[in-house]
Amino acid sequence: MTDFLAAALQLTSTSDVDANFSAAEEQIDLAARRGADFIGLPENFAFIGDDQTRLDIASSLSEKCNRFLVTMARRYQIVLLGGGFPVPAADNNRTLNRSELIGRDGQLLGR
Repeated sequence: MTDFLAAALQLTSTSDVDANFSAAEEQIDLAARRGADFIGLPENFAFIGDDQTRLDIASSLSEKCNRFLVTMARRYQIVLLGGGFPVPAADNNRTLNRSELIGRDGQLLGR
């Protein structure tokens, strides 16, 4: 097995998705510059807010989260775990929590 450096990031997420992505990228950049090969983002890294807002934005937010994770993994040449973000459930009355593991080339390694 090859050695690697892992970084577990902690964020104080809010209901401002763009600000959360910006804060996450700052931490990803710092960890990558320090040599991290594998970086894990916390659950709800992209959004913390009220239930109705989460339900209202879940579809677009899940797409934005996937694009963000792919972009960051490629940009920083890291393996990136998006700790968890809301996706709409089939009944459209609730959300489910999804994690995605993205490889250096932006490929989905696991969900």
